[in-house]
Amino acid sequence: MPEFHEKSLSETDVSKKVYFAILSLSLIWLVLILLVPVLMDSGGVPEKISSFLYLFFSKVCHQQDERSFHLLDHKLGVCSRCTLIYTGFFIGTALYPIKYSLSNTNTPAVWILISAVIILFFDVVLDSAGISANTFYSRSVTGFIIGFILPLYLIPGFVKFFSEVHAFLRNKVST
Repeated sequence: MPEFHEKSLSETDVSKKVYFAILSLSLIWLVLILLVPVLMDSGGVPEKISSFLYLFFSKVCHQQDERSFHLLDHKLGVCSRCTLIYTGFFIGTALYPIKYSLSNTNTPAVWILISAVIILFFDVVLDSAGISANTFYSRSVTGFIIGFILPLYLIPGFVKFFSEVHAFLRNKVST
């Protein structure tokens, strides 16, 4: 019986570490996005760091000036949609433990994720096809929705993956 308790405690520790790693990394990512214009406005070495961060974020975002939030007269590290995806992801991750146990490995019904993806897809496709132009507001809202929903699927997936890796390694070490 003590072995079962140790196993449960160990799995709980793994799930907490996974959750706090995701929460911490999403916070760092969001802070970097917000820090880019502050560093750019500072001049000197901070401005060079900002230029590097703009280049870094250009690998994940188009960074179009007219589609970006601005701080201190400089655009953020990513566009409005991406900013709200990452903001929504951080908020969704921060609120996750209110509804779910950190050791939860079950995801909500897939239709929730598919619905969020469809909303985002139509906002992009209708604009690209010239049928209906998306707006700063629509890009921001669709970004937030998808960002907020993603942790509901990613956290349980990562918890399950790392719990299984942990159990596998623990069994290999004990044999």
